[in-house]
Amino acid sequence: MHWLKDEKGYTLLESLFQLAIMAIFLQFVVLFYFWKAPIENQLQDYSSVEWELFAIDLQSYIADVKEFHITKEGRAIYFITDRGEIEIGQSGSVIRKTVFGMGHIPLYTNVRSVHFSRSGEFLNVQVTMTDGQVRERGFVIGIYPE
Repeated sequence: MHWLKDEKGYTLLESLFQLAIMAIFLQFVVLFYFWKAPIENQLQDYSSVEWELFAIDLQSYIADVKEFHITKEGRAIYFITDRGEIEIGQSGSVIRKTVFGMGHIPLYTNVRSVHFSRSGEFLNVQVTMTDGQVRERGFVIGIYPE
């Protein structure tokens, strides 16, 4: 029985220490789920978020233009800014931007059709999504002559 003297066992102090660490980590897990639920509810509709980002981008592009035209029977817009000649229109199921006819930059996806119309200094954009949902927004065209 000599071998039992040198062997140390699992002590009550060690078990209490591990229990305390586990309790701290469990609180972090609970806090994570309380934080996660509202975030998921806010970003549940990713299409709405993408639409808002598209609207912000489009407004910033047409805020300071020298020339502005609606082309391709209302399916595209063409304008000139300090950055160059820019066209925004539909290509397949994407609304994209090109600068000097190059660099197809996607701005909005899952698009069935887009229609641009102009009334004075206001641009109206109507987009029909591939799921049939229609989104519409008005924008102000900032035309400043050279």
